[in-house]
Amino acid sequence: MEKTIPKRLKPMIELLPGSRSKDPIHAADNMIYSHTIKLPPHRAVKYESGIAWNGGESRSFQRLLHGHTFLGCLTEAYRQTGNPVYVTKGMDFIRDWIDQHPFGESRHLMAYHDETTALRLMYWIQFHLFSYQELSKEDKDCLEDAMQMTASLLSEDDFHSSGTNHGMFQDIALLAYAVSFLESHPQCRGWIPLAIRRLTRYFGSIFTTEGVHKEHSPSYHYEVAMNVKKLAVWLLELDPPSAKIFQSIYEKTERYGTAILLPDGSLPSIGDTAPQKIIGSLYEGVYETPMHRYAITAGREGELPTETDMVFPESGYAVFRDSWSKKEAGTYVLFSAAYHTSYHKHSDDLSIYVYSDGDILTEAGPNGYNYKDEYTQYAYSSAAHNTLLVDGKGLPRVDGKHSSVYMDSCQISQEASEAAGVNERYDGVRHERKVVYNKQENCLSIRDKMVSDEEHQYKLLWHLAPDLKVYAHDRIIECFRHNRKVAEIEFSSDISFITRTINGKERPEIQGWMFPEMESKRKAEVVELEVSGRTAECLTEIRLTSFRINRDKEPLLKEESHFKSTRDLNYTFVPAEDASLREQLIVVFSAINHPYRFTYNYMKTLDGIGANKLFILDDFGSQGAYYIGKNKDYSIETSVAALIHYIMAKHGILHKNVIMAGSSKGGFAALYFGIKYSAGAVIAGGPQSRLGTYLVDESKQTDIAEYIAGGSGNSDGLFLNRLMEAVLEQPADVSSAIHLYVGSKDDHFRNHVLPLYEVLKNKGFQASLKVEEEINHADLKVYFPFYLKQTISRILEIPFEGKMPPLIQSVVLKQEGDQLIVACEAKGEGLQYAFYVYKDDDPAEKFFYQEEPEFHYQAKQAGAYMIRVHVKNAEGQQLSRSSNRVIIDRVEEGEAAKT
Repeated sequence: MEKTIPKRLKPMIELLPGSRSKDPIHAADNMIYSHTIKLPPHRAVKYESGIAWNGGESRSFQRLLHGHTFLGCLTEAYRQTGNPVYVTKGMDFIRDWIDQHPFGESRHLMAYHDETTALRLMYWIQFHLFSYQELSKEDKDCLEDAMQMTASLLSEDDFHSSGTNHGMFQDIALLAYAVSFLESHPQCRGWIPLAIRRLTRYFGSIFTTEGVHKEHSPSYHYEVAMNVKKLAVWLLELDPPSAKIFQSIYEKTERYGTAILLPDGSLPSIGDTAPQKIIGSLYEGVYETPMHRYAITAGREGELPTETDMVFPESGYAVFRDSWSKKEAGTYVLFSAAYHTSYHKHSDDLSIYVYSDGDILTEAGPNGYNYKDEYTQYAYSSAAHNTLLVDGKGLPRVDGKHSSVYMDSCQISQEASEAAGVNERYDGVRHERKVVYNKQENCLSIRDKMVSDEEHQYKLLWHLAPDLKVYAHDRIIECFRHNRKVAEIEFSSDISFITRTINGKERPEIQGWMFPEMESKRKAEVVELEVSGRTAECLTEIRLTSFRINRDKEPLLKEESHFKSTRDLNYTFVPAEDASLREQLIVVFSAINHPYRFTYNYMKTLDGIGANKLFILDDFGSQGAYYIGKNKDYSIETSVAALIHYIMAKHGILHKNVIMAGSSKGGFAALYFGIKYSAGAVIAGGPQSRLGTYLVDESKQTDIAEYIAGGSGNSDGLFLNRLMEAVLEQPADVSSAIHLYVGSKDDHFRNHVLPLYEVLKNKGFQASLKVEEEINHADLKVYFPFYLKQTISRILEIPFEGKMPPLIQSVVLKQEGDQLIVACEAKGEGLQYAFYVYKDDDPAEKFFYQEEPEFHYQAKQAGAYMIRVHVKNAEGQQLSRSSNRVIIDRVEEGEAAKT
């Protein structure tokens, strides 16, 4: 069939759209025999009694339907098989549409939408071209009249969408028609130069001088560049000067076309670009250089690109990478700071996209073009992008303030690259964002500054890829993919801030969604960072390696849950395993751990107790906030109390059946919440009672004090001390049964526990105190579990099995010449002893477990010696103590070899 096509029309065919299906014959057969039309990416639609051209489908579907895109499958099926049934069906559809859509009555419907009209004409031209021999004269006349009327409409200035890709498609369709019917219709001679003039004007204005398409959607950059390329080829004979201009424009577009690609060879889902791989798509052949081939094949083919970082200051794009050679595993950072046109514009000013061996920081993506759909409105809004909201509101999609968003500076180096942008579209608020990518550390730093003369609430939004498991700790967010940690996001600010995570929220506003394809939504995690004030600075650090919170030995708990309230909480709830204890609840609070090591306490200890168990994590700040709040706001306490009461209400648990427990910081929390909220019992090991005194004066943990109280001065210390004092002023007539446990050598015994116990007794609270001889605060982790389980068993009246851990009473190191003798006195059953020798504070030798409590060691060199004794019992419970120091001045010659 193609042999009959005139030579001058063959380049035009490359510009005409084809089948939208990978199997056009199957799709065409479905239209004929199953009365089904499938217009990817939309679902199949039945049309038993004829096509409902103006049915209830979405605007996006209507565009494809009225654009007669289904003709691509019917035309291709006929080309491959020669079966005229496909031509007949296509003509039936065309006639039906023409009969139902006279131009004068339908001009304002989707039937005569600017781009849709152009699309329909191109499919008609292709259908007419390849099925010409099968069409009857009546069919030809009907189709040609409709095409001529459509071409005439496209030539009208009032109908032309100047300065947009819709106008481009209109002009390509008009040009294709004019060239096809040049000999039949005299007006075509005028339409050819008209279309070329319009196209020249459009291409000359829609790309920046850096060769970047201005519509803020990478797929449209490829779409328009592809058409520029094809037109340059087509116009070589038709209009050589224009062909030369188009070729020059096309060549400048490749640098951005390569830069914008993700390491896996796909386009980022920004603007109206849906996620898609270039390989296998219509855009695969847009650029044919080896470096672009490398980019679209993720390094499987082609040559390594020479530019790692590419910045387009005028266009407002910066793309930073660690290395092209890492292929799909590489890191990619995209920063956008520009507003050039209204078409396909999202409210994504100063947004950021991050990929590192998979998407990390993404955007919602496009939902389609049905602007009445609330999810489409959300997809275009600031709320769907990694940007700023002011007073809970985003920017309008378009407002014409093109010069108010721009890239302010940029710098590229081998170690770190950076770019800064400004957004002044908000009335009275200036938003500055600086992005620095440190390649050596594989870490991204994003500094946001909001400046205004008035007070505002500022929200910075961070959209995380939907396949990530997100674990939020107040100001640090951990991100996992396939149980492997891939990113850690930490927030800080010069003023107080709070963070929250949102997933799949629908009311009162939509938040926490992304669109993997048009009109298909999926829940995704969004992190909000909120600050208030006139001017505020916030720092967001995205670490892709060298994490602050190391999870290698602490995998995520499968049973962990998240509670949304005034502050988000992480907790683990274990439902009752013993039916007789299903109305009992044990609440466990965590002690202080090393910075950013947030762990649950006493889970294994309570394994054998069949009551309901609630373990609440205190992962606020760097080491917790004693479950109280931030800057004296009590917001964490409110959430903790709400969580406990939620669990109680859900499982029908009375206050008298609640036991609150914990040691050290957890002991403080157990007392605070147990007394304040009338729990049945409290079990507290070595608790602090005067929090200000402990944090500011004793332990010097001022960062915790500053988090809770906003500072670490005298007034802040008084506020912290007052926390427990205020609780103890409550009536004691409904007192919890308070069980205090402490070691005789624990500094908290004299400073906190004994004074607290005396106050409790004086005020009439029901309290008991167990003092364990010879143990210190660090020993709580060994001895308190035994006491905790023993006490809970007694309260719940259930059998208790367990043995007291070994008790070390003394460790004494003596010297006899060059020989050291250490003797350990300890209590327990089946005890064994290990001895670790230290010289000048450094480990020297280790001697593993033996039954004898005395050990002799021959010093080999002069120095200061200390021996640490590890004692374990038959149950495997362990305790350690260090001896006193002994100084060996000299070692007799010959003695060093003896032991």
